[in-house]
Amino acid sequence: MTSTLKVLSPLIIIPLIILLASCTKDDSGIMSDMPVVEAYLQPGSQITVKVSRKSPTDENETLPARDLDHLVVTVYYAGSWYTLIPVGEGIYSDTTGLIPVVPDSAYLLKFNWDESVVTSSTLIPAKPAGVSLSDTSISMYQWDPDDPPAGQHPDPVTISFTNDDDSYYLATIECLETDPVPVFKDSTYVNDMFSSRPTTDDVIDINPMSIRYFGRNRIILFHINPEYSTFFMRQMSTSQNYQDPPTNITNGLGIFTGIHSDTLYLRVIQKTK
Repeated sequence: MTSTLKVLSPLIIIPLIILLASCTKDDSGIMSDMPVVEAYLQPGSQITVKVSRKSPTDENETLPARDLDHLVVTVYYAGSWYTLIPVGEGIYSDTTGLIPVVPDSAYLLKFNWDESVVTSSTLIPAKPAGVSLSDTSISMYQWDPDDPPAGQHPDPVTISFTNDDDSYYLATIECLETDPVPVFKDSTYVNDMFSSRPTTDDVIDINPMSIRYFGRNRIILFHINPEYSTFFMRQMSTSQNYQDPPTNITNGLGIFTGIHSDTLYLRVIQKTK
């Protein structure tokens, strides 16, 4: 079993964009110029931090130009500060691989933004343990609204894992086929990945009707920190306070968080009538 960060990125960025796009002006009516941080630290991947800016909600209002590629972005780990290298478009990375990402370790982020010091901290969660899948393959009919299949759908697929400390987990499902056949006939998806909600339980049930494509699917179980659970659930909420988006960044917005994952595979076979 292996971990991956590539799969997680779209999942996290979507709620972040939605939340920050909903921000309004401050009480003075002035659009503040604030940094937006996106960073997800995972063992096996180099540390990367993306810095952008909060955009005005008024299309007639603009912020002064700013070069996001000349900040000094630093990360503290195990008694030392490391300077990340700018690679363009506000992205800073540990391109030399000097900073190991180690489970149960703490990391600090710091950079200057005008006269403010932007900071954050996070811990790297442990790799999910005791992970198992109730089924490695299931069979189901394609759902056609004009000709619904008879009979019952398969039982939910259950991901089980150890969670003695009631920490947060979520799972994503992504099809690995190059020309996938949708479970719902003629469906098109803006985001081809399904995600469960964060849970502090020790099982996650995947409803087969939540699976989007037949064929080989990759299921990734993520051990996440409370700050990401807050982001996710805030995006799902219908009663958001747009003046106060969730963030763990001091003097900024966004998220600086640790993640760890394990990977399972599920084959979804299309039945024929």
